[in-house]
Amino acid sequence: MTLRTAAYARYSSDAQRDSSIDDQIRNIEEYCRRMGWAQPVIYEDKAISGARSDRPGYQAMLDAAVERRFDVLLVDELSRLSRDHIEGARVGRLLQFHGIRLIGVTDAIDTNMQSFKLLAGVRGLLNEQYLDDLASETHRGMMGLVLQGYNAGGLPYGYSSVPDGGRKRLVVNPEEADWVRWIFERYVAGDSPRTIAVELNRLGVASPRRNGKWSPNALYPDAKGVGLLGNSTYVGKLVWNKTKWIKDPVTGRRRRRARPASEWVVKELPDLRIISDALWAETEARIRAVRSRTSKQRQESGRTVSGGRGPGYLFSGLMRCGVCGGAYIMVDKHRYGCAMHRDRGSAACPNALKVPRKRVEDLLLQCIKHDLLSDDAFKVFEDEVRRILVEAQPDPREAARNITGAETEIKNIMAAIRQGVVTPTTLKALQDAEAELQAAQDQKREIERLEPMKMIPQAREAHRKLVSSLERVEDVASVRKAIGTIVGEIRLVPEGGELVAEMTNAGLAGVCQLTLVAGARFELATFGL
Repeated sequence: MTLRTAAYARYSSDAQRDSSIDDQIRNIEEYCRRMGWAQPVIYEDKAISGARSDRPGYQAMLDAAVERRFDVLLVDELSRLSRDHIEGARVGRLLQFHGIRLIGVTDAIDTNMQSFKLLAGVRGLLNEQYLDDLASETHRGMMGLVLQGYNAGGLPYGYSSVPDGGRKRLVVNPEEADWVRWIFERYVAGDSPRTIAVELNRLGVASPRRNGKWSPNALYPDAKGVGLLGNSTYVGKLVWNKTKWIKDPVTGRRRRRARPASEWVVKELPDLRIISDALWAETEARIRAVRSRTSKQRQESGRTVSGGRGPGYLFSGLMRCGVCGGAYIMVDKHRYGCAMHRDRGSAACPNALKVPRKRVEDLLLQCIKHDLLSDDAFKVFEDEVRRILVEAQPDPREAARNITGAETEIKNIMAAIRQGVVTPTTLKALQDAEAELQAAQDQKREIERLEPMKMIPQAREAHRKLVSSLERVEDVASVRKAIGTIVGEIRLVPEGGELVAEMTNAGLAGVCQLTLVAGARFELATFGL
């Protein structure tokens, strides 16, 4: 039988070249020629770290392995597969379970070798240690740059980065510095970050993000101090090492975490001062007051932590602005509106139309319920109910085995009693065995009486009640997910002072279109079912 081969190749960063992939594949293909094997199917990932497990090519290769689409997987080195020794060991076991041989061509490591586990384990630990050492060396080098007054990465708004002896040094950008002072002064005067962002966009002031718009999040400092109004560089104090990046063990993605103040690196750089100490102090005082007020309101409402709370309405997160593509969110207590327009102003999105939540949800649900009550939708529901009932039906053979086991246990205990072995332990064992026999017999009778398929005729009424009460369910998150699957993305497009809701279906309904008049009046336009 001809062996089916596959190859996986990867390189880590944009600084490396596509030729790195070509070199790896060339080594693997040459190995296959020497072995007389067919040329491999190629799976690859470009400019993605081996510490991450959510690589597209890597996941496609694993899916193919589970489906047994190849017999041998070849990599140039095991480190190309993963630089995390736990993930590497997991994949090795997965491949072995599915009968797939793993070969590291340059490492000379092969799962057919007796010493594979030892060699692969050592290689995995060395690969992971290499990443840790590299990160530590990079961190030390960046700290050295900061202590010498050089730029260690990142460019705060208000500064330019200029060459200085082969390195980079920050200098004040006069034009941007004027806007920095303006932002601080407006905030201290009482303007909110949202109001400031909207005005900056209206005035056409370029944001720190290329071709982007100013947003409140870019201005107001988060819990880790990230945000223009929390950047102490503007008073000539460069604070570095306030946060660190931690790898999520599940996704492999990096997450930012705050460091304790004892680990911060502070460098006084008076040449970088843009605002006065007095303005900085007033800004900090207002930020503390806002946070204190927010914390108090949160405690009074019963929420002790910020964030982490999912959308509270059926269509939250499902509606998008048809002009800018941004989310349609609750912009006040009763109405949905474009988040981009609210946070960044008309310069970012001119769509100012708002719609009452109750009316828009009533009409969207009307459309969805019309779809879900169709014969096609019920057939899907009925088939799923039938599958669940079949899977949930207990196996009578297990009850029969339990009966046989209990009867055998009772016979053995009675034989011991007849031979004169009568103790409190013996009697207790007999009572337990008789109880087990009774329970197994009761279970067998229940299984014999259970006829799941008799429940199918009741499914249509259950389906009708379920659809009719969609808006009253307690598990809003699950229903929202199901609605998203049915209607796909809901685009709200302004047309002549009205919003037309276009639902491009990902499930059953085709395209449903509603006209949502901004204000009190709503009209149902068409059902494209």
